Amino acid sequence: MRDDKLIGVVGSGSTSAYVPVIVYEKAEGKVKEESLVVIDDRSRGHKYLAILRYLRRLEPFLNPWQRTSYVDEPSLVDSGTYPHTTGYAYLIGVVGIDGKLRIPSIPPNPGSKVYILESNDSLRLDLGDGLTIGYHKYSNIEIPINTEALRHHIMVVGATGSGKSRLVVALIREVLSKTSWKVLVFDHSGLDYIPFFRNNVINASSLVLDPILIADSMVRITYGSSSDRYINEYFTLATLIYMLCGSLDLCSDEDIIKLGRKADKLLSIKGVCSSIMNGCRVSNEGIIEKVTEHIDIDSLLKLISISKFKWDKECFKKILTSIADSLGARRGTLVRLSVITDLWLGDSFFDKLSNRYLLPNDVIDRLERDRLVVIDLSFEDIHVRRYVVAVLLKYLWEVIDHSKTPANTLVVIDEAHHYACRNCKPSLDQIVRTAREGRKWGLGLVLATQRAIDIDTDVRNNVNTLLFSKLQTPSDYEHISSFMSLAGLKQEYLHLLERREFFLAGLGNPLRIPILIRVVDVR
Repeated sequence: MRDDKLIGVVGSGSTSAYVPVIVYEKAEGKVKEESLVVIDDRSRGHKYLAILRYLRRLEPFLNPWQRTSYVDEPSLVDSGTYPHTTGYAYLIGVVGIDGKLRIPSIPPNPGSKVYILESNDSLRLDLGDGLTIGYHKYSNIEIPINTEALRHHIMVVGATGSGKSRLVVALIREVLSKTSWKVLVFDHSGLDYIPFFRNNVINASSLVLDPILIADSMVRITYGSSSDRYINEYFTLATLIYMLCGSLDLCSDEDIIKLGRKADKLLSIKGVCSSIMNGCRVSNEGIIEKVTEHIDIDSLLKLISISKFKWDKECFKKILTSIADSLGARRGTLVRLSVITDLWLGDSFFDKLSNRYLLPNDVIDRLERDRLVVIDLSFEDIHVRRYVVAVLLKYLWEVIDHSKTPANTLVVIDEAHHYACRNCKPSLDQIVRTAREGRKWGLGLVLATQRAIDIDTDVRNNVNTLLFSKLQTPSDYEHISSFMSLAGLKQEYLHLLERREFFLAGLGNPLRIPILIRVVDVR
């Protein structure tokens, strides 16, 4: 190492994890927290790679725990002091002649010289191949993320404006260019990923929705939490019958026969359904039972996709009130159902339910073909967003369960605290399964979030790679350190980070301890 890179020596009390460093006065301008250094222990022929942390400015005669003459004569400070800088170098590994790192077995000797590392030219580190999303902030050494980290899940945590989405965009590009993996992205706001991947966007508003979800949404909007069991039943039955009969009425017999084993039963009620749709009315409870006993959700969703069924508020309202009437609802309830359908739901609600003809398999088929699909969730309410995340993850698992082959798919969930929190049903269930079992089947998660504390512990504890920057709250740091070793990293230092600066920790980090990287600028 060149003498102009010399910054100090190892002090007494070194360990196999960290060593004290005494900084030369002339080198103080070069020394920064998170700098990479090389410790040259010539007596043993070892070179250690380490990170500088806990830099402090000391003065032996101004020790606050020891009485000195400065206590009685403060003016002595004007006569001269002997300040100096010390810190700790956290050991990453011993550098072999091949440039590879191995775990330190013995501490460096006191007196070993410490050199600042400003490039990889002198050391020629071999950190292996991987996904390059950034470089060490001070040395500009490329820090590749181990591709094995993809199947073991990644979390990106940072406050608003820290550059999380740009980091994930860089990661997606690396995955697509350097691996055979596919990438499915859920863009919460429609602003973070769509500008970069416009040719790969599918709007969530084109996906067919489960009738139970639609019925629940209607009840939530019109009645809130005050609805009783009967109101839920009216909306659920009306939604199921309206969707089934409306799509059956538009489908030819040939289309229905293509559905396979359910075709005969569906054909047997097609006449009844045509009558219902012609009059927008269910005449009695017996018809309700006859239609509903033939409902199969998977077949129903396929019928919607085939028939290109569109919603009509007036027809649905008549079917809703006629069903409630058949089941014995009071006159006041019938009036209320009619009024709130107009007032609280309105035409816009039903317009958003129309033109939804894509099924989960259509999305996954496109993913297989293009390797990248971005789902724009921004036009849906949070309940529909969670449903979309859940149903597509569920379908991915159905493919895995059927084929018993690795999916080699990375699922990116933006603003993950909205989908992986304790009460985030139904998306949480599918995310938990993926977090627990995905590594075996090549189904990995990237969870980008402002709040690590809001991610359910079953998910958090299965994440093995972490990238984090400025945090939203101090409690986020505590939760991160509870499932990821942060090796002497001070929480206070996070406040000094600039945009696109993140610490990389865990399985994906080719070094043993968290390393500060500056993410490449993506455009």
